[in-house]
Amino acid sequence: MREDLDEILAERGADALLVYSESVRNPNMYYLTNFLAPDPFILLKKTDRPPIMVVNSMEFPRAQNESAVKDVKSYVDYGYLGIIKGAKTPKLGVMKFLASVVEKELGKGTTISVPHDFPSIATDVLRREGLTIKPMFNVIEKARETKEADEIDEVRRVQEVVEKITKETIDLMADCDVGPKNTLICKADGRKKALTVGDVKSLMGHRFLDDWCVVEGELIVACGPSSANPHYHGAREDTLKANQPIILDIYPRSVRRRYWTDMTRTVVKGRASRAVKSMFDAVLEAKNACMDALHEGVYGSEMFNLCCNLLEKAGYNTIRGGKQIQKGFTHGLGHGVGLEIHEGPSMSEVYKFPLREHNILTVEPGLYDPKIGGVRIEDIVEVGKKGCNNLTKMYVQLEI
Repeated sequence: MREDLDEILAERGADALLVYSESVRNPNMYYLTNFLAPDPFILLKKTDRPPIMVVNSMEFPRAQNESAVKDVKSYVDYGYLGIIKGAKTPKLGVMKFLASVVEKELGKGTTISVPHDFPSIATDVLRREGLTIKPMFNVIEKARETKEADEIDEVRRVQEVVEKITKETIDLMADCDVGPKNTLICKADGRKKALTVGDVKSLMGHRFLDDWCVVEGELIVACGPSSANPHYHGAREDTLKANQPIILDIYPRSVRRRYWTDMTRTVVKGRASRAVKSMFDAVLEAKNACMDALHEGVYGSEMFNLCCNLLEKAGYNTIRGGKQIQKGFTHGLGHGVGLEIHEGPSMSEVYKFPLREHNILTVEPGLYDPKIGGVRIEDIVEVGKKGCNNLTKMYVQLEI
């Protein structure tokens, strides 16, 4: 939570925080300001004091109206034009302007934390001006891990959209006829055609936009043996087949609020093989057992080990212990979701930290066999003191 930021900074030995970035692609800057701008601006915060935001003159009126930061200043307030004109080059002038603002607001002798991706050239210029700059991992990201009520509500809203559109997609596949070579056949523009991965992704992408959500990159729609690769997205021309596992891994974000969600369902149009049914049953049992065991204080590594215990007991290989395997459970149990699709905390073998109340995580065990394909079932949950709140309400069903 944002209120944790001062404590995190103090634990790291920092007196202040500096971020210089745009906020359209940078989730940390958006998190701190709730303001979307395509060009870099400045965020400064001393511990135990409210933040200050400094933006260019064009963005100043909008920032005053939209930003969560109350103290918004303009570049003009700090003599921007004069500093730029006095520098050897405009880009160097921007760095000198940044140093001037930081010195005035934070002061020399202040230990200033900057994110790990802070521009290195800016760090050099600030240090040459006598400022103490300390790049640090996981300061803002750590605060982001514990969600506030409005963040949870936004993830829940996007999740409701995901479930609605995923149900429509599964219904489309269920209503298909089965043609030659088990190809799914649907009706489009009054004629019958093979249902392709491109058809499904196009449909879902347009439907998400209707609900003010957006898909960045590609969703995962993978059928048959190719679905044994957990991050094979599915080629546009791939045709969907009956009697084979189809993995639908769906992860859009909201257009304005920027929050993501993540859900996976595995379905078979027709009859699943005995091997796929066995994989499905083992994965579902592992997911449900892990969700039952998930609560504040449990370590992410403990949750991963629980999942491995269950899948290994069912006769499947896992990557536990650093093993390289081609068949079995080949990835972590889950990851945090928020302003990034993959953020902290994690449920993996190396995450030996306790989970906290109001973390939002995926729980997504999977099993993969290159000869027949994969099975993955994924829900998104909120960690509670004594259990977890499943934000996913959609049914789990293999055969459709």
